[in-house]
Order: sequence, then C-alpha cells, then structure tokens
Amino acid sequence: MSFELVWSNLASYCLQIGVLIGVAAFIPSLLRLVVPHAKLAFWHILLVTALVLPVFAPWRQESITAGAPIQVRRSVPLPATKPVRERAIPWNELAAAALVGGILVRFAWLAVGLARLRQYRRRAVPLDPPATWGVEADLRLSPDVASPVTFGVIDPVVLLPANFRELDEATREAILCHEILHVRRKDWLVTIAEEVVRSLFWFHPAIWWLLGEIGLAREQTVDREVIDLTRSREEYVDALLAIAGATPQLDLAPAPLFLRRRHLKHRVVSIMKEVRMSKARSLSALGASLLFLAATCWLVTLSFPLSAAPQMVVDGPGVTVDVGNSGVMHRTGIAYPPNARGARLEGTVLVEASLDNTGNVVDARIISGPTEFRRPVLQSVLQWHFANDTGANTRQIRITFTNPGPQADGTAATAPSARVAKQMTGAPTAGVSGGVVGGVFGGVAGGVAGGVAPARPGFAGRTLKQINIVGLTEEAKSRFAGRLPVHVGDVLSDDSYQRVAAAVRDYDEHLTVGMSLSRDDNSASMTISAPGAFMSNIQPDAPPPANGVRRITIGGNVQSAKLVSQAKPAYPPLAKQARISGVVKFSVIIAADGSMKNISVVSGHPLLIPAALDAVRQWVYQPTLLNGEPVEVATQIDVNFTLSDDPPQVPQQ
Repeated sequence: MSFELVWSNLASYCLQIGVLIGVAAFIPSLLRLVVPHAKLAFWHILLVTALVLPVFAPWRQESITAGAPIQVRRSVPLPATKPVRERAIPWNELAAAALVGGILVRFAWLAVGLARLRQYRRRAVPLDPPATWGVEADLRLSPDVASPVTFGVIDPVVLLPANFRELDEATREAILCHEILHVRRKDWLVTIAEEVVRSLFWFHPAIWWLLGEIGLAREQTVDREVIDLTRSREEYVDALLAIAGATPQLDLAPAPLFLRRRHLKHRVVSIMKEVRMSKARSLSALGASLLFLAATCWLVTLSFPLSAAPQMVVDGPGVTVDVGNSGVMHRTGIAYPPNARGARLEGTVLVEASLDNTGNVVDARIISGPTEFRRPVLQSVLQWHFANDTGANTRQIRITFTNPGPQADGTAATAPSARVAKQMTGAPTAGVSGGVVGGVFGGVAGGVAGGVAPARPGFAGRTLKQINIVGLTEEAKSRFAGRLPVHVGDVLSDDSYQRVAAAVRDYDEHLTVGMSLSRDDNSASMTISAPGAFMSNIQPDAPPPANGVRRITIGGNVQSAKLVSQAKPAYPPLAKQARISGVVKFSVIIAADGSMKNISVVSGHPLLIPAALDAVRQWVYQPTLLNGEPVEVATQIDVNFTLSDDPPQVPQQ
C-alpha cells in the first residue's frame, strides 16, 4: 500500500469516526437512555465500534488498467544541462512525523504518570486508624494528591489526601466506598486501555469527547452504587463538594481521580434527580440504540469507504474497458483476439453481467458487438468480482477494441513497459488424450519451493508448513484465514484439500488453491491466489541474486512460445482405468540455459502428478535474454490430462 493511499485511508477513517461519534452522541437523548450504567455500556460499545471499523467495513479496491503501448523511437541526444532542483516541502513526511511524535509524547506522558503513581505510593503512609474497607485495598495518606486516587489490580492501593482525617465520618465512609467500588469493578484496567486509545488518537477531538463521556458515565455509575449501599445521599454530595474545594493539581493520566471539577455539576444533578429505569426498559433502549448505531456504521462506511491497494490489470493492446461507476474488486484482463487483430477488425462489445449477493459474476450476456470479440469478453467477465455496494444485481460493461497496428518490425504491440506488471489471461487450449495442453497460465503461485518436489501419492500425513494468500488485501487475508479448516502446523488428512477447496469456493469462487510438497521434510505448503495475482514483474535494474544470474517472472503464455523440447507424459494406467482427468499445475524456475532448475507441484490429482512431473523435468526452453544477458525465468506450467472417447476399461476383479 502506497504512502498516499495510507494517508487517504487515514483521512477516510478519521471522517468515519467523526461522523459515527457525532451522530451517535444524540442517540442516548433520543431514546431516553439516561441510566448511567446503560449509558456507560453504550459509550463503550461505540468506542469499540469506532476502533474496529476498518476490520469489518468493506474495502473498495480499484482495478488499474495500463495505458496504451509505448512506441520506441530513435532520438537525437541533446547537450547535457544542469538540472534545476526545486526544493519542495515534504508535507507528507512532516505530517507523518507529527503524527508519530504526538503518539510517542502521549505514551511518554502515560509512562511518567505510572512512575509518578509509584513514587506517590512509596511516600504515602498507611491510614491510621485503619478503616474496615482496608481489607480490599491498601489505604494510604499522601501529601501529593488533592483528590482520592485508586490504581492497581493485583495489589490495589487508594491514595487519600492528607486532610482526609479532618472530614467527618460519613464523608470519609462515602469516599472510601466510592474508591473500593472502583477496585471491585477493575476500573483501573479499563482506564489504562482508554488512555492507550487516547494516545493513539491524540489528534482526533471526537475520541477525546467520547472518552470524556465514558469517564463521566463511569463515575455516575459508581455514585449510584455508593448511594444504594450507604443510603446517605446528602453526605455523599458533601463529600463531592469537600473534594471540589481542595486546591486542584495536575491530573494523573493512568488513574481516575475521585472528582474532576468539570464533572461536578453533572454528577450532582444525576445524584439529586435519581432517575430510575426498569431492567426491561433499559435493555430495550440499549438494543434500539445499537440498531441505530449499526445503521450509522453502514452509512459512514458507505460515505467514506477505505481503499485497498489497487489491482494492476493489463488488458491487451488496443482494449479499453469501461465499467462506469461500478467498483471492481478484482478482474482478469481481456486480450485482443489474434484473428481479429490480423484482420484489423475493430468494434465495441456491450455486456450485461448478473451478480450474486457477494458481487461475483454468475452470468453474462452480450447485448451488442462483433462476433469475433464476444468469446474472449465473456470468458473474462465471468471471472470478475464487483463490489456489491449499490444493491443492484446487474452491471453493464463496455469493452472497446481498437486495432493497435503493427510495430516497426511487423510484430504486434507489446505491453506498455518492462516495469509494468503484465497479467496474462490465456486459457489452455484443448489437448489430446494423455497429451500436454498447448497453453499455460501466467505467474508463479507464492514462490517456488527449493529443489524438485518428488512424486507423492497424496498430502495425507504431511504437516502444513505454510499458507500463502496472494492477491487479497491484508484485512481480507486476516478475515479469510480464520475461515480455513486447516492451519499451519496441522497434519493433513485425505480430505484436507477438499475441505479447503470448499471453504475457498464459499468465500470467493474465483480463488484458486495450490499445494506444494517439500522434498527435504514431510511437509506441504498451501497457496491460495486471486485472479490477477500472478503477474509478470520484469525489473532489469534489480540487483542480481547470489549466484549472479538475474531472475524475472514471465507469464506462461509468453514462455510457452519458447519451448524447444517438450516431452509428452504417459497417461497413468490406473488413472485411465478410474476415468480420472484434470490439470496438474507446476511452479517452475527455468535456468539461464533453458533447462528445468526447480519444479514445485501446485495442484493436481495424486495419480496424475508423477507422470506429469517426469515429463516436465525433460522440457527445454530457448534461453531468455534481458539486455543481452541470459536470465532465469519463473513461470507456471499446466499439464492437462484428457480422456478419449473410448469406453472406460473395467479393471479385472
């Protein structure tokens, strides 16, 4: 995710929080949620909701399409001139430094407060004579505090002001009851958590306001409990007024004071009014407020959506895709049909796509357009996934084909630049019985395992060493990983792959699952990838690896044209008798001389993997040159086993 995108998401998230808290601030008054403990529960739920918005809110992901091809032309060199450098103010860096600096200052203030509390405790003396409340906390007199302070969980302590003995007995009992109730409720832990949130969002006024309301509601809740226990309303009000008359001191961030002057009026009014609500009415009002809160969350996330890192999609030269205002979560590119490009055909195809409730394209039909372009358009659109944020179940897509024309050497135009990630969308062509498919898919699934993976009858008994999720945002990865039926460290069974595949289909039918076997140990790795995750990324100026040979990633469609020697796999007799067919996928690294260097099994039926692996080991490609130097190539190979029309052979009993 780029620096600019992070700032954009941070601004959107701050707007979400501000609008959410601003609207939710009126909900307690609107629904007459006046009981302190119910209001405190609502404010806490509102705070948690604001913090987890990015986790559960939908993220908008754009699909960026590369532009027109770049034509290489000969140019005349100009005399070198000294460039004029303009010193721009790095506003983004300054803002980031201010943001992080403020967080560090707030955490430093929190640490200083904790250290100061520890110092005050050491200087304080035990309360003499001891009160009956002392069995639940260490009661101490401190000359450093003007208002009672309670902190600690395992060994809680209550610091009382030095003039505590001068108060009358009823006032002292009310104050001690208040502080001991804080100890029983473990309010100090909640206060520390709130101060951490305040430090992280020191710049957001809505968070400060909400934390202030939480602190007031907490004190009002404890006030109500004290009055219910002591039955001395007037004495408790006298205690508040007595503490309010003391000389104010600097608040200690990690510990709540018995009284903050800005809360005095609200607390006294709440005590004197003594508003009561039945339990049923409190629960109904709280439930209604949560419904309003959910509606507000939906509104703010829709109005200020967060954006995931865009998906790079490269359509074929001359292809322009227009999806209107529809948001596309991910899609595959569209290639210009070679026969139409050779005949210099052009035109526009209008497609209507039908979506399910998750935004997946479940059906598509051509409304208009030349016949030559319809098939590649339909094949691509059926793999798209839209952001289902409008409620409509159909989308109209316009794809324009403009013939790019040949280049100077007579070949078709290529991708825009060697630095642009290219997404290959070619599908395998029809193969013969027991033969090898002509085309291959582009990309490498989550890297290549070291060495050549030997043939294995299956994945049962292996330990899952790694799960790679490619092509999804970090938030989507964390949500999706929790749905998987297997986890790192599990021992795989015979049906592990089928259960994972079912879970992947339920989440997004466009995702693919691959498994890699390790030769060194009895382990396996899993790769789950989204369409478009396998992209070429040629970087000629990248530093060479340790062996001195550069390595680039190239789509299988491109690399298949350089195949020199292609051994045909023999159809395994057991698989043929069982009428088993399918595709075996490999992630491979082709050495600089064109031979196979590393091979890793991505997916395939266990009975078909050995024959396919034996054949692919023998494949030889033309060396790939980059700036005149041979380089290694990482790509993916698909071997397709298809049965003939002969009737299946029945094994002898």
